[in-house]
Amino acid sequence: MKKFLSVFGVVAVAACMTACNEQKIAQNQTAAEPDAKAQKTAVIYYSQTGTTKKVAEEFVKQLGADAIELQLVTPYPSTYDSTIAAVRAERESKKWPALANAKQDLSKYDTLYVGAPIMFGFFAPPMYTFLDSNDLSGKVVVPFCTYGSGGRLASAKELKQLEPNANVVLSYGISNRRANNPEVNVAEEIEKHIAAVRAGTDEKNFVGAYGESRQPTEEDLAVFAEATKDYGYLKLTPMSVSTQIMAGTNYMFTCNMKAFGEELTAMVKIFKPLPGRGNAQLISVDK
Repeated sequence: MKKFLSVFGVVAVAACMTACNEQKIAQNQTAAEPDAKAQKTAVIYYSQTGTTKKVAEEFVKQLGADAIELQLVTPYPSTYDSTIAAVRAERESKKWPALANAKQDLSKYDTLYVGAPIMFGFFAPPMYTFLDSNDLSGKVVVPFCTYGSGGRLASAKELKQLEPNANVVLSYGISNRRANNPEVNVAEEIEKHIAAVRAGTDEKNFVGAYGESRQPTEEDLAVFAEATKDYGYLKLTPMSVSTQIMAGTNYMFTCNMKAFGEELTAMVKIFKPLPGRGNAQLISVDK
């Protein structure tokens, strides 16, 4: 009987120790969970016409992120020309417009998707108000933008300069025309971009390799003319081209551009779908 009780006691103690260990492990796991959940993402954006908002909402949906829309205290004028004049004055004076919600508590976020329309080749002025009001040091920052002709690379480069202590990674950009074209799968583009960001893909690897640069042929120039027919104000002259075959053809034209009172070299990206699947599309113009 004593032997039985002794064995029973050993088993009981072992069971108790096992239960205690399991409880400690469970407590440790529970304690660790808040840290994992604290790794949160916010999509912070300013939208002038609704196109950037549309893109931002797709990022929010796919990321499961918090959305923060920046709001001007005094909205821009209702007409295009008046808005352009106001933005030009702000850029020249570096006096950025007041935001109703410029200062944000970003302490709970480790990743910030930051987006705005491109105006005069860079982010719209309200974004500078946000950047001046917040410290993004230590954050992973993913720029995104919408534009008439381009500005993705220039705005991302400037953001890196303005936030040297943040980890500014691969940017996303889409033209207003493509963003509002029902035939363009914006959700799929954003899904691929998010995957590339998570994989740590850089600009060079994301864009992929193009062939050697060469003189444009008549066929190349016809594609260029088709894609840029509504962008005469940029005064683009193709000088060379390289191509990339991907379910159609990507063209990268090196052009001379005489626009907005200056002459410079621009990289013009154009996509030509397979025959019978649509016209050539201007993807971006980057300085």
